[in-house]
Amino acid sequence: MRKNTLELYESGVDDVVHVPIHLREILARTAGIARGRVGELPGPCESSIQVFCNGRDREIAGHALTLPRRELRILEYMVSNHGKWITKTQIFNAVDGIFESTLDERVIESHASTLRKKLRDRIGCNAIVA
Repeated sequence: MRKNTLELYESGVDDVVHVPIHLREILARTAGIARGRVGELPGPCESSIQVFCNGRDREIAGHALTLPRRELRILEYMVSNHGKWITKTQIFNAVDGIFESTLDERVIESHASTLRKKLRDRIGCNAIVA
């Protein structure tokens, strides 16, 4: 094992990959990490957010949260894909892409950033991991 690899593990890194590496090894490593996360308990952020799809207001830490339309759609999309890694492009297509081809994907970055700040202010941790 290389010396810098040991230093990385000691600093908290979960896995170190040295090049060259085969695609099958990367896929096997990511599958192993995903299996390890299946049994994890929800963190304080996950248990504090409730999004209802029946027209009720969103609740953050037990209090209603009013959001602008795009931020609400981003939050709903993220909740519907909970536990999955989603890209900015996927969010853009789900929120605006089909209806508004003149918008830039950076609009989603701005709204997601604002939403992240609102959630962090309410529950004290980052509910959206970038």
